[in-house]
Amino acid sequence: MKPSVSVIIPAFNVEAYLGAAIDSVLEQTQRDVELIIVDDCSTDGTAAVAGRYQDARIRVLRNAKNEGPSQSRNVAIDHAEGEWVAILDGDDWWKPRRLESLLALAEGHRADIVCDDLLLVPEGERNPSVTFFQTQARRLGRIEQPFEVNALKMAVDDYGFLKPVFRRSFLNAHALRYNPALWAGEDFDFLLRCLLASGRMVVSQEAMYCYRSRPGSLTSDPVRCLTRIIDMAEALSASLDPRTQGEVIAALGRYREWKLREREDARFRAPLQKGAWGECMSLALRNPAKLPRYMPMVGRQLVSLAVSRARR
Repeated sequence: MKPSVSVIIPAFNVEAYLGAAIDSVLEQTQRDVELIIVDDCSTDGTAAVAGRYQDARIRVLRNAKNEGPSQSRNVAIDHAEGEWVAILDGDDWWKPRRLESLLALAEGHRADIVCDDLLLVPEGERNPSVTFFQTQARRLGRIEQPFEVNALKMAVDDYGFLKPVFRRSFLNAHALRYNPALWAGEDFDFLLRCLLASGRMVVSQEAMYCYRSRPGSLTSDPVRCLTRIIDMAEALSASLDPRTQGEVIAALGRYREWKLREREDARFRAPLQKGAWGECMSLALRNPAKLPRYMPMVGRQLVSLAVSRARR
């Protein structure tokens, strides 16, 4: 009997975290799942962690070379047998009812794509500090019930951080796969292309996906990550037909400008957090028009330093 859900984990050098991710899948209240782990040529003990589980529901695949997260997911999707495909990163984990809850939401709304809020967990901790929607409340408003997302709303509000569950027949019917060239921004790109193919996406207000922020992850270098996201937005916009997708193209332009501002902030924040005040001063002198954006960051850093010293 085929599983209801194929869970796919692209794994690269996540030896310290992969066990928690696997355990969270095996502990789901939705029992009829398969787990496909794609080891992307890890140089640590990731493969050994994956291989120690003696569970018939788990398959471990290995890339011949380091392909990145997009192609690793594609490999897993091509091997999947479930009605649904669920994305889980190797350093994250789920609450036990996540799959059961999201599948019920999908069936109730006849959705092709479902996802939920993220519980943001700092490195070294087990409990979340805040949820993703809470951090975005000023921009997105207060979210208290499930809501639908179309292509325009995706481009305007950016739900690319979320980790979806996809109806596999929808992906195959439209030949949808991740862009293997993307090592950042791949989730935004893929979700938007799914929505442009008339996929129906519903987002739960519940937070059941535990997202770990850690050094060494692909998002731990924000300047490089944002540069890749900016390039992704430009390429995606160029691929659309302005006669039929003019609003989405315009929204992608605003998205790109937003990410450009974020990158400028990240370039200033990096030396600030290291205490490289001379480099911060140099950046401020070269960009005096950006001082109104820089000064609040300086203030927050000074407060953080004062609190840290007071605790010693």
